[in-house]
Amino acid sequence: MPKEIALMLMSHGNFAKAAIESAELIVGKQTNFDTLSVFTVDNVAHLKQELQERIDALDTQSGIIFLTDILGGTPMNLASHLLTKENILVCCGLNLPLLLDVLMNRDLPFDEMKSLIKNAYQNGLTIRDFNDLQKQEDEDDLL
Repeated sequence: MPKEIALMLMSHGNFAKAAIESAELIVGKQTNFDTLSVFTVDNVAHLKQELQERIDALDTQSGIIFLTDILGGTPMNLASHLLTKENILVCCGLNLPLLLDVLMNRDLPFDEMKSLIKNAYQNGLTIRDFNDLQKQEDEDDLL
């Protein structure tokens, strides 16, 4: 059985920590992951060192996925500096549905996980408004 892919969640403030705590309420306790919170008072050189120490503590034999909060932010920039090896994937747009998909499929081969993440991002946005509610009520009346 393949080992699970390591996971590093990175965000401004404690968003990453809150995201994994919420996910664990749904899918259970997780292993082989860590979080890194970035604050305005943090020194980037110190954050790079801290990030590397946290990564070194993980089992990255099957690869590592970084889920960060926003494109161009310090968490994504820090993670992107590590794209010097294979089986590293850096994704921005951390959200709970995506995180759940990743957590429930970390035993997939790395290339399949990359496809799963792309699909989760493409299908993860739903926008509803009053008209959608009205349409749903009209359809329910037909039943």
